[in-house]
Amino acid sequence: TVVLNTVSGATTLALWPAAVRPAATLTVANTDDWLTAIAAGRGAGVSSASTAALHPYPGVVYRPLPDAPPLPVVLAWRDAFPHPATEALAALAREIVAETRTAS
Repeated sequence: TVVLNTVSGATTLALWPAAVRPAATLTVANTDDWLTAIAAGRGAGVSSASTAALHPYPGVVYRPLPDAPPLPVVLAWRDAFPHPATEALAALAREIVAETRTAS
């Protein structure tokens, strides 16, 4: 059983090819419920590395999936009257991503 956080999670069944999609899923509405279900043995979950860093949880172990495809990452800011440093942040983020890609 794969536990899916349908409200704030990035994992959907579309990540699996149709032929190997999990047959059993458990849907939850937030990260706390996702972790609780996993810790209770109701299923396993797939998430980004940031979940492991931000949400340690008793009874849950995170393991990297080194061959998993990368997840898209976006920057978000207020559309009206963005902070004056927004463009500088966006430029820095693009620079870091470009450096990371050339280093790998």
